Amino acid sequence: MIWLSPASGTAECSIYFEIRDINLQCCGDVTSGVVRGLLGDGSRELWGEVFLGAAESAQILPVWTETGEVESFSAAVDESLLLQQMLAEVKTLIPGIGNIGNYNPSPVWQKTDPVECCPDHNLAA
Repeated sequence: MIWLSPASGTAECSIYFEIRDINLQCCGDVTSGVVRGLLGDGSRELWGEVFLGAAESAQILPVWTETGEVESFSAAVDESLLLQQMLAEVKTLIPGIGNIGNYNPSPVWQKTDPVECCPDHNLAA
């Protein structure tokens, strides 16, 4: 969970971004994809998305109430600041996002023994 403070001129407003889905793809040195989750302020929750890659951005998806109105946070929340904070925080959580295509796992995770094929006599006919 990421805590954000997107209020206009104050740090009193706290909104959380609870990541629910990470979908990243690597193509050479370029990583792109989307991180999705719930944005909440304690009284309402909205769905947020952070897009990574060549066209980085964040957005809040509209949620309609039973009466047909669109849910939103209080007027004290600066939505453009919220979107900037979402993007910046997600980028800090994903290690090496700008260079994830060149990521090398630690030696603990690397298999050191070569995989040998099964001899033909062990295969069922």
